[in-house]
Amino acid sequence: MWWRATWGLGLFAGSMAAGWALARAGRMTQARAGRLVRWLIKGPAPVMLCLAFWGMDLRRADVWMLPIVGFLVSMSALAPAFLYSRHAAFSAPQTGSFLTCAMFSNLGYLGAYTAFALYGETAYALCVLYFMFFTPCFYTLGFSLARHYGRRRGERGVQPALGDDLRLYPFLGMVAGSALSWLGIARPAWLSPVNHALITTDTVLSLVAVGSQLLLVSPRRWLEPCLAMSGIKLLVTPLVAWAVVSLLHLQGLPRFVVLLEASMPVGVSPLLLPLLFGLDRRLTNALWLFTTLVSIPWLLLVLPLLQRW
Repeated sequence: MWWRATWGLGLFAGSMAAGWALARAGRMTQARAGRLVRWLIKGPAPVMLCLAFWGMDLRRADVWMLPIVGFLVSMSALAPAFLYSRHAAFSAPQTGSFLTCAMFSNLGYLGAYTAFALYGETAYALCVLYFMFFTPCFYTLGFSLARHYGRRRGERGVQPALGDDLRLYPFLGMVAGSALSWLGIARPAWLSPVNHALITTDTVLSLVAVGSQLLLVSPRRWLEPCLAMSGIKLLVTPLVAWAVVSLLHLQGLPRFVVLLEASMPVGVSPLLLPLLFGLDRRLTNALWLFTTLVSIPWLLLVLPLLQRW
């Protein structure tokens, strides 16, 4: 099954590189990238989410344990991130970038595939359960924070379409899929490959849009915020996760999955928000790049500890 890990990592790197190349060639401007992301949110995303939630048995109580833990761990990053933003006297767009980067980690590409490489499909499935909260939280709370702190319509660099309520489209898809699942209506088997194709297409195009606007500049200007974010991601949230799993008496592979996912760097999704809501793109990029680079040697150091904890 190693080919799945290779495929996922190759898809991630290749799509980001393709977006970067298109931007360098003048084919993918910031305006075009923003329009592409808005089209994905209004078009494929609701259908994809509807089919995904429809395919899960949401009537099982145990399904909700790991995503609840994931949500609690994710929310625990907000308080230290907000306090640091006040200490650093960030502008509103900078505060929005810092808060959203603190909330959303690389749970899928890095976290899930690390678990898969170590323990196989069972670990990967547990990771998927853990970050079930991610998409609903990103499109609701994440969008709300980005809208609150982002530049208002009419300011330089913000597209007029910012006034659209983008959150409504994915939310309707999730509600429709959840309703079908709760009603016990079986999802037709032929919809599974359809949704696999939709997920792949949505992922590729989203990463192309993000890659086109990625700023691979030195994070030296943002060194202090990057160190603060690394502390939140690699120290604060793992300690919170350890306290939660100990309180709930989670053991074995579920415990390892929670501790691993709580140790992930800034995710890719926050890189979309400056395109939509006028957050600070340079700060978001610096936080993503720095924490991703720091997390690789850090994970090699702590993985043996996570397996014993």
